[in-house]
Amino acid sequence: MDASRIENFISVYSYDENDIVKYLLDYAVKNNVPVIRSDTKSFIRAIINLKKPRKVLEIGTAIGYSAIIMYDEMVKYCNAPILYTIEDYPERIKIAKENFKKFKYNNIQLLEGDASIHIEKLLSDNESFDLIFLDAAKAQYPIWLDSIIKLLNKDGVLIADNIFKDGEILESRYAIEKRDRTIHHRMREYLHKIYDNKDLIQYIFPIGDGISMTIKNG
Repeated sequence: MDASRIENFISVYSYDENDIVKYLLDYAVKNNVPVIRSDTKSFIRAIINLKKPRKVLEIGTAIGYSAIIMYDEMVKYCNAPILYTIEDYPERIKIAKENFKKFKYNNIQLLEGDASIHIEKLLSDNESFDLIFLDAAKAQYPIWLDSIIKLLNKDGVLIADNIFKDGEILESRYAIEKRDRTIHHRMREYLHKIYDNKDLIQYIFPIGDGISMTIKNG
């Protein structure tokens, strides 16, 4: 069955996007900026409305597309939601800041620079989150995992995007280009770590480029 036809069919039954989301998606497409796919967007919205997190951490801001989508869902049930988002690519930081200012998302807190440093700083500041969305450098997923789990509240949810790596994760490492083998190994390592951790409940969904949803079992 044609995936694009399915996506188009589903879009008919999805609510209309506001002009801000349309603008950001159009910009991303025209400038080849990777942002979450349509079905991934719907999944995240559904989880936010079910979980109703009041405090969210996103790792991987890009131009602010997914941060704005999540924040728009949070304000439906929370008067003062807190959303931190981390980005280390200077050009994308600049654009994300402009977008947050232009569209008056002043309560989204953009943390600039190395995610490893910000994650440890959040830990040292005793910060904690109801939901964490991980959509950054895939090779860092297993390296950050232990600290990320510490940042999650009891019954907190961790969503990681692009775990299929365009289908490469299904292949033997020897079938992968040498330059991509580190990411292939690290992504499999990440999946093994969440699976083997008895304090976590994990699910994998064939949505977008693959999503893992991990729940911190209190």
